[in-house]
Amino acid sequence: MEIYLLKLIGNWLSVLVISFISFLGIGDYQEKMTGVTNTSYTKTVSVVSEILPYKTRYVYNSSKSRLAQKEILVMGEEGLSYTYENGVTKVLKEPVTQVVEVGTARPGEYIGRLTTYGADCAGCSKTGTVACRKPNGKTHSLTRDGMYYNDSEYGKVRILAADLGGFPCGTIILVNNGKIKPFYAVVMDTGGTMRQQYAQGYIWMDLAFVHEGDSKGTHTGSKTTRFSVQRWGW
Repeated sequence: MEIYLLKLIGNWLSVLVISFISFLGIGDYQEKMTGVTNTSYTKTVSVVSEILPYKTRYVYNSSKSRLAQKEILVMGEEGLSYTYENGVTKVLKEPVTQVVEVGTARPGEYIGRLTTYGADCAGCSKTGTVACRKPNGKTHSLTRDGMYYNDSEYGKVRILAADLGGFPCGTIILVNNGKIKPFYAVVMDTGGTMRQQYAQGYIWMDLAFVHEGDSKGTHTGSKTTRFSVQRWGW
């Protein structure tokens, strides 16, 4: 790359401008123009450009499962530098370090049963208020707020009931029973059946609905549902 070609072009433009002005008779440039010579038309300067690779820094999240996909928190960007023939290097753009989050929590792959319940189920509260509070301390009602929760990390997810001793409030689970499209859910409720089954070594989770009747035709009930923990608790 010959970066000083711009200077050469500038010199020639100066000559052309002076010649044009002299041709029009503006000012007395005829004699001065004879002294203008291009002294740099044979001079070039070699400039070597170099891509500066970015580094990667890992941050570890003890609440996210090791099975969860690594998340890029800051996208890395390459930098750029120039080195002149005299050895002087100039950095035009510093590289940006890429930051990747990695889960370190215990693996969480389980096979169990997935059923459904509604806020108006027998034994449920009339308001459908789930057992877990949100991170801000507020309650969530299925009848008032619906069967979805907007998680700060995973977005709009379904609400699950599970044994809270094994799956703390806020645990994010990827649910796949082989019958419906896999989906993300958050543990925000519990039930006696879930607790009893977990105490006996079995996994049983309930998918929340606003009304019992809404759960019909959802193809749940499978005892071979795969529950993959993505994050443990809030």
